[in-house]
Amino acid sequence: MTRQLPPVDDEVFEALQRLAEPLVDDVNSVLRRLLGIDGSGAVGRLASTARELDAELKAKERSPTPRSAARLRGRTKSKRGSSRPRAESGSLLPEREYEEPLLRALVARGGSAPASELIEDVGATLDHRLTPADREVLDSGLVRWKNRTQFVRLKLVQAGLIKKGSPRGIWEITPAGRERVESLGSNE
Repeated sequence: MTRQLPPVDDEVFEALQRLAEPLVDDVNSVLRRLLGIDGSGAVGRLASTARELDAELKAKERSPTPRSAARLRGRTKSKRGSSRPRAESGSLLPEREYEEPLLRALVARGGSAPASELIEDVGATLDHRLTPADREVLDSGLVRWKNRTQFVRLKLVQAGLIKKGSPRGIWEITPAGRERVESLGSNE
């Protein structure tokens, strides 16, 4: 059963963030690990004493994660341990080619839809034009063309064609975006 818990202060939240594995943990999983609660709900001994927890936090602050260390060096390490070079110039479908399919997918879905569905719609439209480099899996685990679709969405938000401030995971077209699709005419 999920319960609404009282909010935690910024200091507690920041401490939990420092203990979390990025893109893996949420608040609940960090607290379960700290409290020694296994998947069955059984409570073991507390995972750390206050002193051990403090030492763990300080160690995390001192040692950057492999990803943050790679960013500091100007490159990102893959899960295999080798650095992945950037895609060669001209090997990717230009981002501008994603704009029309994304706006048309939004109109086709009534102006608003979950991001995951819209990304798949864009992929289906562009499937025959995507290059092998577009289909590569990035170090983040995302396929490159899906990642680029998300960046194009951001540019369209900045251009006022997709609504800013939509509910998380939902993309919505603006009246200006609809006008842009109408000005593009028929898809055929």
